[in-house]
Amino acid sequence: MPEYLRALHERFTTVSPEVAKIERERDRILARLRGQLGRSQRVLLLHLLDLEDDLRDQTSLDSFITGIRLARGIEQELGEIPPYSFDDENEEQARKRNGGG
Repeated sequence: MPEYLRALHERFTTVSPEVAKIERERDRILARLRGQLGRSQRVLLLHLLDLEDDLRDQTSLDSFITGIRLARGIEQELGEIPPYSFDDENEEQARKRNGGG
């Protein structure tokens, strides 16, 4: 299932102009830093950037999956008979708290 969701995520995710602009700025700064850092420092910096990319990708996928779960939950609630009622649920919880369960 995760691979299917990952494929859906890749299919429906687009890069906004704002993200593209930020990535260009990051690449510009990285190019400047490469000339100023020693080899071991460059390796650490590139490793940090790779980790940030991985974190961003995983966060985006997690958000996408959460959105699908939310949509599925809404669909299920809309199909319930009788329909879901927030007020009814609150009243039921109040009865349980007051021993009227």
